[in-house]
Amino acid sequence: MDIRLIRKSEPLSKHCTFRVGGFAKYFYEVENTDDIPDLVKWAYKEKIPFFIFSGGSNVLFKDIGFEGLVLKITASQITVGKTQITAEAGAKLAQVVKTACENNLGGIEEFISIPGSVGGAVRGNAGCFGKEISSVLKNAWILKAGRVQKVGKDYFHFAYRYSSLKDTHEILLKASFSVHKGCDKKRMKEVLAGRKGKQPWGLSAGSFFKNPGQSAGALIEQCGLKGHVFGGAQISEKHANFIMNLGSAKASDILALAKMAQDAVKTKFDIDLQPEVQIVG
Repeated sequence: MDIRLIRKSEPLSKHCTFRVGGFAKYFYEVENTDDIPDLVKWAYKEKIPFFIFSGGSNVLFKDIGFEGLVLKITASQITVGKTQITAEAGAKLAQVVKTACENNLGGIEEFISIPGSVGGAVRGNAGCFGKEISSVLKNAWILKAGRVQKVGKDYFHFAYRYSSLKDTHEILLKASFSVHKGCDKKRMKEVLAGRKGKQPWGLSAGSFFKNPGQSAGALIEQCGLKGHVFGGAQISEKHANFIMNLGSAKASDILALAKMAQDAVKTKFDIDLQPEVQIVG
């Protein structure tokens, strides 16, 4: 760890796909996960909170920013074995899939359409097209109580869009996924085509709410909010579970639309929508 690399007053809008958010008091890009224990110790020593993320595709930073240390894991080494592929937390999940396929390995083709990183995907048990990370995770390395530990899949108590990391706040450093010989390139093309046809492209964090046993997007649409605009943000006209930054949105605009959707769905269907996006600040 080189303390000189800690940046001050870093705009968090540069580091998330929503392109909104205030400033981090301190900010550090982690290119080597060996630095993380020392950085966490530094935060404890300075008595400041810290927040760790990687890709920023499932995060909403509030306009107020973060009065502490934000660590962005960019370490992204990928190692290929015969029956597993191992990637650091900052590796893009889509790149892991591509690397596997380049080595004629498959079993994770569906994840080609997930824009996030390995760290966020494991933490939130990301899934698409009928497959979740929990179905292919083999082992992981986490920072727990200041020490690096190797754990198995069962350690995370996976459920829909959930792992125990959401409660313990332990830090995922890298993970191994089970693969098998043979890459189904046709399946990858089908998945990408399906995403392009159904999901909007632009400044968003993907699905904003978890599906409560049925489509959150359909519930919001039935409340008449599809296409609704507030400030510089919009509930997508293509998929109502996507909230888009039209280019000038503040985090408060996005949160206002999210609250409208939650209130409307609660009133009409008596269903509580829970955010899938991690709200920070």
